[in-house]
Amino acid sequence: MKSNQILGIASLLTLGVLPFLAACSSDESSTFSPNIPEFSAISSSSKASSSSAKKTSVKTTFELGSCSYENDGEQIYVSSENDYYTCTYSYTNYDYTWIGEKVKSSSSSTKSSSSVNTFTNVSDVWNGKMVKPSTEYIDGKTYMLIYTAEELAYFADQVTNKGEEKINAKLMKHIRLNPDNMVDEKGNLLISQSKLNEWTPIGGGTNKIMYKGTFDGNGYMVSGIYVNKPAFERAGFIGTLGGTSTSDSGHVMFLGIENSYIVGGEQVGGIVGRMNYSEVQQVFNRKSYVKGTKYVGGIVGYKNNGWLYYSYNSGMVVSSEDRASGIAGYNANVSTSVIVSYNVGFLIAPNKGTTAGISTTANSSKDCFYIDQDDREIVANGAAEKTEYFLSSEDFVSTLNGLSFSNIWTTDDDEVNDDYPVFKWEKIRY
Repeated sequence: MKSNQILGIASLLTLGVLPFLAACSSDESSTFSPNIPEFSAISSSSKASSSSAKKTSVKTTFELGSCSYENDGEQIYVSSENDYYTCTYSYTNYDYTWIGEKVKSSSSSTKSSSSVNTFTNVSDVWNGKMVKPSTEYIDGKTYMLIYTAEELAYFADQVTNKGEEKINAKLMKHIRLNPDNMVDEKGNLLISQSKLNEWTPIGGGTNKIMYKGTFDGNGYMVSGIYVNKPAFERAGFIGTLGGTSTSDSGHVMFLGIENSYIVGGEQVGGIVGRMNYSEVQQVFNRKSYVKGTKYVGGIVGYKNNGWLYYSYNSGMVVSSEDRASGIAGYNANVSTSVIVSYNVGFLIAPNKGTTAGISTTANSSKDCFYIDQDDREIVANGAAEKTEYFLSSEDFVSTLNGLSFSNIWTTDDDEVNDDYPVFKWEKIRY
């Protein structure tokens, strides 16, 4: 049994073998042809010649976040965890890779259970301040390059408080807003609220500010998001994505959210509270707690037009009044369905409410799957209910790749997602 599925209920999952996978369907979205952007493992900002590699310090080149150097760069001290690492670096095709190996700990020999700690290229925990990031012109757009939590906070402030609704951002590291293991699998905070940095959803969590730019996660994660705003009508990492027409659409891609605590009112999602005429693709919400009063989803709370495809949720989703779903809490336009996504997160809504594996709107998903929960009724709405056994199998990975018309999924060999499928670009960032 997976720990994030047990939740103290011994009969949560049923094991079984299915000879084949029945895809869910929706006539309205059968002609959908996704525009899949190419994910590049090599960032243009990290390229350099081999000769300059020997002359430039790794610290200057990489800005390694939580690492500060001792002994001419051979040993580094990670201040947030009191761990020492011996580090080397290599370059292949002029693309640098930082490699770290833990050698001792001054506080504890127990390794954190958070997958963030096993990743390289991770930022320091947010200090609550803001720092202006550098920019780069990429494919006809100017992007803020986000290396630190302080730079992410600056970007969010420009959108929310300075009216820059159409600016673009690209993550260049895994960003930690709060310490690892901030919340457990049942939604209990493990750190005092007074010691947490509270995140205001990009756009402010209301209908007044709508983010209309492109947020490119670039294969990185944002972890430790702490939002505790029960009065916010649109809560998530981003409050509202997109405006009132297709010309004001927003785009989120290649982004993961992990180990986060997001509580709002209506329209609450792990990544976006409400999306309008926008596109969200190749995203995940993992090991997080998402709660609201109504329209609560692991990825998006309320979907109003636009496309939501290639996503997964393994976090806990809770609605206190009505409509809790693994991917989209509510889909206002079934002609733009939720496409090729899956949910293995635990879902809770009151008896009078609706609990759906993918979306609480009838016939609003296509080629989507969710795990069975024996103790409660989960509404399909076009999706297919499957067992833990199948959803963690190689057959399921093959099925997802076939339905995606692109080889973007792979097995979870590193066990960061409890053996359920992950995106191939995630492994590039491990």
